[in-house]
Amino acid sequence: MAASTVVRWVKVLVALVAVGLMLFGVVAILVGLLGRLSTGTGGLVPDGPAPTASVAPGDPVKVVSVPDGDTIVVRVGEGTERVRVIGLDTPEIGSEECFAVEAAREARALVQGRTVLLSADPTQDDRDRYGRVLRHLTMADGRSMAQVLIAGGFGREYTYDRPYAGRAEHRSAQAAARQGRLGIWGPACASAES
Repeated sequence: MAASTVVRWVKVLVALVAVGLMLFGVVAILVGLLGRLSTGTGGLVPDGPAPTASVAPGDPVKVVSVPDGDTIVVRVGEGTERVRVIGLDTPEIGSEECFAVEAAREARALVQGRTVLLSADPTQDDRDRYGRVLRHLTMADGRSMAQVLIAGGFGREYTYDRPYAGRAEHRSAQAAARQGRLGIWGPACASAES
């Protein structure tokens, strides 16, 4: 083999190793970012202590986004805060759960861009395991967002650990939605689960 051929092959191998190392670095960065994504929330899990922005119970706040049917993002001072609505579980966006897109769309129609009232529940923790603030959400018309979504079949009543204020009303709304075969209780979702 001629020396020029060997030199050419060495240059090709060096170039391949360099490209491989760059790709490995990109993959490592992506895996690191994806590893930080919290399941079920679509947001980043805080590395350190809970966020410092505080959502005072009863204060009106503006909803800036609605990632899914049971999570909202509100403006707090100069920042934002993720809020998990107490007593409500909706199908997860990004999963194959039936009615996930419809539940998120309905939640957005109800509160996105609007001012709402958030209230703490003394029976519940202040934050969930993903760092989201746990609050009841009352819309401008005085209705509970959770109860409206449950009544329409966009979600189900959800008790995490202990009963919460409004649980009986949520369960009643769920029973009516189930009996009426609305949303997640309807034929489309029943056939999707089969």
